[in-house]
Amino acid sequence: MERGMVLSLSELLEIIGETLEACFAAPLWVVAEIADLRFDQTGHCYLELVEKQNQELRARVRGTIWASFSSVLSSFSAVTGRTLAKGMEILALVRVRFHPVYGLSLDIRDIDPQYSLGAMMRHKKEVLSRLAQEGYLERNRSLPFPPVPQRLAVLSSPHAAGFGDFLAHLQENPYGFRFQVELFPAFVQGEEAELTLLSALEAVRRRAKDFDVLVILRGGGAQSDLHWFDSYTLGKAVATFPLPVLVGIGHQRDETVLDAVAYHSLKTPTAVADFLIERMRAFDELVFGTYLTLKGTVEHLLHDQKITLTMLSAHLERRSRNALKDVQEMTTKLRWRTEECVRRIIEKNSDALWGIWQKLGGALKATFSAHTASLEHITQAVALLDPYNTLRRGYTLTLKQGKIVK
Repeated sequence: MERGMVLSLSELLEIIGETLEACFAAPLWVVAEIADLRFDQTGHCYLELVEKQNQELRARVRGTIWASFSSVLSSFSAVTGRTLAKGMEILALVRVRFHPVYGLSLDIRDIDPQYSLGAMMRHKKEVLSRLAQEGYLERNRSLPFPPVPQRLAVLSSPHAAGFGDFLAHLQENPYGFRFQVELFPAFVQGEEAELTLLSALEAVRRRAKDFDVLVILRGGGAQSDLHWFDSYTLGKAVATFPLPVLVGIGHQRDETVLDAVAYHSLKTPTAVADFLIERMRAFDELVFGTYLTLKGTVEHLLHDQKITLTMLSAHLERRSRNALKDVQEMTTKLRWRTEECVRRIIEKNSDALWGIWQKLGGALKATFSAHTASLEHITQAVALLDPYNTLRRGYTLTLKQGKIVK
């Protein structure tokens, strides 16, 4: 086999590099997803750019934003409110580079922030549309909110300024309401945010009966870290949570997926605290209002009953006097009639009674005389048998040793 030109590896790669740079002498706009991103101490930013289709990797290349083009990053953040991060889809103006040792790479000269905003909005819209189609979007909002939300499970970083503000606001409420707050630590920004939030959500879910409300707080972080809250997995976990979820992740402009699926979303952690305090105050006012209404109703009923009893008492007293008067009159009439009847009976039977009395008197007199004669006869007989009289007639008593001998 005849050999043609023989090149060293470096020579071949230099030719490839020169050819590529000649073919792509002008910068090109390229759409890609950021798979990885890091900065070095000199301010250079190194990226791994990929293209996926149905979650399958189709292309991968290194990208670099040199420190001399760092204004690209600040311009992007100023427009989007976010910094570049893994998972973002960008439209970048690039120059094709090829190095014999490091291979193909792209020097990023500019990034279109409007394209990234559109991509983020499309992603968020797709997530919300999917959650709505699956019936999750309104699920948490349909839960009944407890009238006394005192037992609070909080997902936040223990060092976050927003969490401290939230606690202070609750403790200093002017009504003296007491809240029981338990913190479930989680990152609320950065690459670990989604994973730690999901883990904390599961921990609270296992103890859901111990709490009234779940609160997710973030405060003091960069606006650029909000895209972690647009995750479908995190959105579904919040939407299907068994407790009402309150979100206060400290943003002023954009609504995240988490805001859309939570029971209620507020701008800041202190706004969440105000919401809870107001719910407690409303319940306290309702209870006090109910007490006043019940008190007024009872007092009104008692007043009415007092009037009714007074009227009944007067009526009863009047009826009693009338009844007593009638009874007295009836008694008087009965007594008069009885006396008159007895008098007539006595008059009618007086002659018969006199005859009976005379007969009874004669009989009594004869009986008395007969019994008197009988008693005199008995008296005489007893006198004859008196021992004294017997001894007088000559009889004696014989004694032996002081005892009468028969």
